[in-house]
Amino acid sequence: MTLLTIDRQPNKARAFNPFLRAGTDRMKELIVEVQKQVEGYEHYYKLRTRARRAVDQATFERILEAIICDLCVCVLQPEFDAIHLPLSNKVLRKQSRYKGVALGKTLPDTLHILTAEETLFVGLKTGTSKFKISDEMMNVAFAGGVQTTVWAEHKLLSRIERFGISYEDIKQDLGEEAIILREPKERPDQRAKAQEYKDTPDTLALRGQLTDINTWLGEADLHCDLPEVNTQDRYLRRIFNNSDFAQGGRLYGGFWQRMSTQDRQEHIMIDGECVVELDYGQMSLSILYGLAGTKPPEGDLYDLSADGISTDYRKGIKIVAQAVINSSKVPTRMPKGVRKHLPARYSIRDILAAIKRKHPTIYPQMTSGIGMQLFRKESDILVDVLETLRSEGIVALPVHDAVFVRDNNSDKAKAVMKKVFEDHTSITPDVTLG
Repeated sequence: MTLLTIDRQPNKARAFNPFLRAGTDRMKELIVEVQKQVEGYEHYYKLRTRARRAVDQATFERILEAIICDLCVCVLQPEFDAIHLPLSNKVLRKQSRYKGVALGKTLPDTLHILTAEETLFVGLKTGTSKFKISDEMMNVAFAGGVQTTVWAEHKLLSRIERFGISYEDIKQDLGEEAIILREPKERPDQRAKAQEYKDTPDTLALRGQLTDINTWLGEADLHCDLPEVNTQDRYLRRIFNNSDFAQGGRLYGGFWQRMSTQDRQEHIMIDGECVVELDYGQMSLSILYGLAGTKPPEGDLYDLSADGISTDYRKGIKIVAQAVINSSKVPTRMPKGVRKHLPARYSIRDILAAIKRKHPTIYPQMTSGIGMQLFRKESDILVDVLETLRSEGIVALPVHDAVFVRDNNSDKAKAVMKKVFEDHTSITPDVTLG
């Protein structure tokens, strides 16, 4: 079955990625072909009375490139067959560090030509908006809706096939904002909104670190033998929370983060070699001891056997401990899903009392709502690990408190992880091979 015989009517759409670029000559050639037809359409229908200014031409070409590249990726992805995107002036004319050039005010004009009957590179289903009466004065408020959906049509599909386009032909624009600040969540089940901010020496330094890391990862020799995995998806972002750069900062992005640990170890290769996982054990508790200026007790920090709670229940104990750290107040009931790891005879009070006896020095901090500050420290440590490994020529793929490296680099990477952690906390960490 070829791309041209597949029914491309959209069933499942994802958000438009406006930060994709052509990464090879053949992808650039495909885009040039499309651009010539778009400009030919403009000329034939006299849509322009004069040539675009240089800056406007660059914007036009960037919009066209982003649309075509993302639709090519969408065609290659088995789980999606369309992309959705905003076309309202409220969004497209708004200035934002998170938007990118391709989400500009002339995006609808470009899409209009791409979806015209004479060109028909792209199919389009117009979005809808819903409104409701908001008060007794009959004022109307926006109440949600569905964004416009676009998908690749025959003329684009035929070129994807003719040029032999694959994931390797498309790359991420390093100009995408990698330092993301989010507002507090309005509801626990909602994603927090991105917040604008003014750059400071600190945010510039944070962005500089990620630019170096993303450039390094972009040039790395990474391979995955699962055909559905897009190994060009390597761009990392740091997401800070609650309108505060002192909270959060964890690294997100990269194809490997969406894979299971087993799949990473079995299917990813760096420089043609198998990878291993190196994991910081008991990271949150170790950092808390570092902040308290004291050494943690010897052995497993989740071992509550002194209170008669078997080490068989370690997983449940860890879940409770992490829930305490990441809660704004001390939990009064067991976290969701923990009961399959802890017998019913143990109440949340029993576990918390045992944790307090095990860790009297840091328990006040554990119950202070410090979780997001710990995420900031954890992520700072991991970024420093990546930077140090990069300086030694070692490619590492981060997953929160772990990294994946080539098997033959594991000893060096482990030593780096220990030293960086010690530099940040004065605590010698437990780094395990996953």
